[in-house]
Amino acid sequence: MLLSPLQVDIGAIATDTSILSSMAIILGSVFVVYQIRQDKEMLQASVRQADANAKQAELTMKQFLQNSEFATMDLVMRMYEFADSKEVQESYLTVLRSKITTFEEFEKLPEEKQLAFFQIASLFESLGFLVAREFVKPDIVDDMFATKLAWDLTKPFIMGMRKKYAAEDYYFFFEKLYTRLSRPDVGSITGQFMANKAVDNTPVGDTHTEPPNAEI
Repeated sequence: MLLSPLQVDIGAIATDTSILSSMAIILGSVFVVYQIRQDKEMLQASVRQADANAKQAELTMKQFLQNSEFATMDLVMRMYEFADSKEVQESYLTVLRSKITTFEEFEKLPEEKQLAFFQIASLFESLGFLVAREFVKPDIVDDMFATKLAWDLTKPFIMGMRKKYAAEDYYFFFEKLYTRLSRPDVGSITGQFMANKAVDNTPVGDTHTEPPNAEI
């Protein structure tokens, strides 16, 4: 029996379709593998970029901290140069020699000597403000300035000013600085000295002592 030219060979079509399907699956698999490789390369490139950014950020932070430390030391050295000036040293010597114990004694001093108390108290008020605002570390101030002695010398004057002018809390940051530096855990040379001194002065038989780093 003769087949018509228009008659379709179902078996041939089925075979061709199967081949095309297999080719499509193979090509799809190849594309998926290629895409995975491309994505992997992009991911690796992103990781490398992220590592580079992290290292750059770390270097930038180190540079920032270094610049901050330099700026802090520059600020402290400027304050120290001012404190070491002849004018301030003369004021400090005046306060040291006055040896006042009451505000009434301060008020009996000549105006020039009274100004010396204002200058020294203002100097340490500025230092206390810098420490309170964390511009300067307290141990640096503790090692470079005699804060405790300055507070003991000016305390009658400061307390008298507060009592006389009750609306003002005179030299608040100076007192705060003194209180903070009186702790044995400041981490400075002076703080360590005070901690050792406290241990040395422990009465015989008293076995309870606070460690140098204990919170007060």
